[in-house]
Amino acid sequence: MVLVLLAGLVLAMVGVLVNVVLVGRLERIDGAFAGLSDRPATSPGRTFLMVGTRPGADRADVPWLEGEQSVEAVMLIEVAADGLSARVETLPARSGVDPVASTDPPSATVAAVESWTGRRVDHLIAIDWTTFSRLAEHNGVDPAYEPGSGPAAQHEFLQRVMAGTLSQELRKRPLDLYRVLSTTIDGTAVDDGWSVAEMDLLVLSLRNLRSYAITYAMAQPA
Repeated sequence: MVLVLLAGLVLAMVGVLVNVVLVGRLERIDGAFAGLSDRPATSPGRTFLMVGTRPGADRADVPWLEGEQSVEAVMLIEVAADGLSARVETLPARSGVDPVASTDPPSATVAAVESWTGRRVDHLIAIDWTTFSRLAEHNGVDPAYEPGSGPAAQHEFLQRVMAGTLSQELRKRPLDLYRVLSTTIDGTAVDDGWSVAEMDLLVLSLRNLRSYAITYAMAQPA
């Protein structure tokens, strides 16, 4: 019994260490919700604003991200309260959010999305689109994607990547789980108000989410 308890303690300590190392590599977005008022009411589940970017200086550089990153897509990700389903909605060009994300502070992007959609954003995420290609390669999925593609191609690509990633029993394959998290973190930035505990709870709550339960659509105005 003592040996079992010691082994459990060691594993717990390793888990904490891995957690700290991974989260320490995350880029943080300062002031994502600074000065916002008259925001939409909260709703069941969680809503994440994801700004997909691509490296390079061929388009306007997003000023609140490190390096040269231009906007590839702006999406809302709504996760059900039970964590068993999610909906990914791309904001169309007519929403006017892309230029805001490319020139203004992150809080202006959040405000523009909330105003156009009428939905409250819980957290802001920026992810380098090449991260999805790396996840695809890890999981034996065709990583081909043409930068600048439209929403339909983006959705099809994300579907393929998520099918390859979420089909694995990651809970039973900790090394694969670590690789997925490590790859994702290296290309991701999150708002500075998102605590480590909240991120841990999110990962835990999504342990049973599968790719077939993720739907894709175009966002509509409020």
